[in-house]
Amino acid sequence: MQGVVTISKSNELKNRLVDYLKKLSTGMSQVTGSRPVLKITLLVCIPVIAVLVFFSSARCAVVMGDEVIAVASTREAAETAVEEYFNHLEQVTGMPVKIDKDIKYRPSWRFSSVVDKGEMQKLLSSKINVQYGATGIFADGKMVVAVKDQQTGQKVFDRLLDTYKGNSDTTVAFKQKVELKHVETNPTELADVDKAVEYIRFGGSEARKYKIKEGDTLWDIASAAHMDVEELTRSNPDLKPETMQIDQEIVISQTSPLIDVIATCTETRQEEMAFRVQEKVDNSLYLGEKKLVQQGKPGQREVVYNVTSKNGVEISKKVVQAKVLQEPVPQIVAKGEKKLLAFRGGNSRLAYPTVGAIVSPFGKRWGRMHEGVDIAASYGSPVVAAEAGTVMRVGTLGGYGLRIDISHGGGVVTRYAHLSSTAVKAGQRVERGQFVGRSGSSGNSTGPHLHFEVIVNGVHKNPSLFI
Repeated sequence: MQGVVTISKSNELKNRLVDYLKKLSTGMSQVTGSRPVLKITLLVCIPVIAVLVFFSSARCAVVMGDEVIAVASTREAAETAVEEYFNHLEQVTGMPVKIDKDIKYRPSWRFSSVVDKGEMQKLLSSKINVQYGATGIFADGKMVVAVKDQQTGQKVFDRLLDTYKGNSDTTVAFKQKVELKHVETNPTELADVDKAVEYIRFGGSEARKYKIKEGDTLWDIASAAHMDVEELTRSNPDLKPETMQIDQEIVISQTSPLIDVIATCTETRQEEMAFRVQEKVDNSLYLGEKKLVQQGKPGQREVVYNVTSKNGVEISKKVVQAKVLQEPVPQIVAKGEKKLLAFRGGNSRLAYPTVGAIVSPFGKRWGRMHEGVDIAASYGSPVVAAEAGTVMRVGTLGGYGLRIDISHGGGVVTRYAHLSSTAVKAGQRVERGQFVGRSGSSGNSTGPHLHFEVIVNGVHKNPSLFI
């Protein structure tokens, strides 16, 4: 190791010093003779002079801690090489340099190998862990990112605030307590203004839970959350396509800012005012029927809000003042209370004619009017009279196929179509709930079901209002 004398060189030095002292002693005897004072003086001074001569010829070692980094010919050469090395680093990076241990200089024996300035600076580069004085951006006491200096840090702050400053009336501030502090770091860990702003805005993650719905795939869920499938599976290690279940709860991680910007402003907005719906009784309408008398029209108002946003997303608003520009026009709907018949069932409704649910409602269908409802029923299911009355017609009628028409008086007729068989004949009196035939698929039919109609004074009504 540099700065350590070998055994052979040490013996040589010892022999030379012994010879030198012997010659010195002989010379002293000849010079001093019998004068004791002069002899004592020479005995004290000569070793001191010898030591001074020895150290004056020593080289200079550059030492950090207990390790010798390099040896220079003189202290001046060592100090110059070290100073130039650190000056060069500061000029290149534009930042002050700091090392974890102090550099010291101490004498070294002339037998140590001496390096020139260039070699010494290479050794310094390989041996010293250099840290640079930089500026850390802190939020609530925690460092978020490091930048070159205070000026760069302030530019990052300004850029973040400007991102969410919509107009000159907007006030922006950081939600967290933000600070710029001196830190020591490696230059590779520093961010410029653009990278620091991007990292602060999108470098965090926020976890939220999502329940799987019918038809969901991993790709659909990941796409909706603006993440890829790999990120989704990393957040949910046990999630596999073949084991996904409806209502299964999974974690979705989304990017979120590391520092939040709160913006407040005053905004004037034009808003639509909803109209009220008013109902009135119309005795010409049957119970359950409705008719639009007056179409409603929304109003308009001008509202001044104090709006608060977080990272560009509105989180609250408070009304400062409001002014109505146009009053809304109410919508008026007439509803009927007239009973279709004097029902024997006592519940003011027709009896349900078969067992299934309505599968095709009353109204427009395939470009034309569907004048009844289709009720699901398997082939041969029993069909009953919706109310007491007299059978008017039994037989085949065009697309209806086999059908039965029953008159209930007061201009009310019920029709049962697409039957497979009938159990009544024209002119026969039937009671409410009496078996009259069986469902089928006769006429223009796509499969077994019951087509049921309610006709009042020749006008088809929606059967769903009465059954």
